[in-house]
Amino acid sequence: MKKLIIIIIILIPVFSSGQRDADYYYGVNGRMENPDKKVLKKSVDYKGKNKIRVKTFKSTEDGWQQIYNEKIKVVSDTIFEIRMKGNSFSGKVEREFKALENGYFEFTDRTKNGIKRKGKSKQKVPLILDGEVVEYYENGTKRSVSQYKNNELISNKNWQPDGTEIVDDIFYSVDSEPRFEPGMGFIHQQISQAIKKANFDLLTVQGQMIIGLVITKEGEIGGVRIVQGISQTLNGILVEAFGNIKGAWVPAKLDGQDVNYFQMLPINFIASQYNFDSLEFTGGMMYWVIH
Repeated sequence: MKKLIIIIIILIPVFSSGQRDADYYYGVNGRMENPDKKVLKKSVDYKGKNKIRVKTFKSTEDGWQQIYNEKIKVVSDTIFEIRMKGNSFSGKVEREFKALENGYFEFTDRTKNGIKRKGKSKQKVPLILDGEVVEYYENGTKRSVSQYKNNELISNKNWQPDGTEIVDDIFYSVDSEPRFEPGMGFIHQQISQAIKKANFDLLTVQGQMIIGLVITKEGEIGGVRIVQGISQTLNGILVEAFGNIKGAWVPAKLDGQDVNYFQMLPINFIASQYNFDSLEFTGGMMYWVIH
């Protein structure tokens, strides 16, 4: 009597085998093909059949400094749950993939507030953007519509949360960043005066804010945005103060051309005792020291 033997083959998700830990290096503006200068590194670590860790580093004088961390749980071949931690965003994202005929993937990032980003990528981990990528504000309006080629930003259109158009073709990585000709001391003075004029009590806040400035290719401030805030009142004071700063900037340069650039300026508020004392500038950050 013959016995029928049934062999069950369990198909394990693609990330459980055949994948190796790897480092990806990026040049200016996300360039991956023979970058002259490596400014970013992504280290991909496959922890198991459904867990991946991606760490992002930037190049500094002291070596590679970690700026972003992603913990990925592979729920299925089409759904990733990602916990992200970084200056520009920290939180949980669900990333949904749809395979395209050309071997690329269409992805959609969702948070508890709705769609955060969607676009096209050459691969799943890490994303290599290629084609149109759309980003959204928490209120559902479009933040930007960008065009990428092999992860390199080509162009974009940008909007304020209320739908108002702002400067087109804003870049986030350049060969040389903008420089404020009157000097950072002038900015310190103007911001300090604005806070004092508003009668805002700095003793009520502590921590880090990140201000985003659009420095245009004409050498002007084309927009101000709070990337990371502390209080609504202080947010409003600083947006108005930075928007009113007078003085020319030397524009950012990319491939020898003046370009619009998104400059992030961290500001640390440090309280140790009771009286506002001074404003210091160290390592690219403003520090309000309260003694």
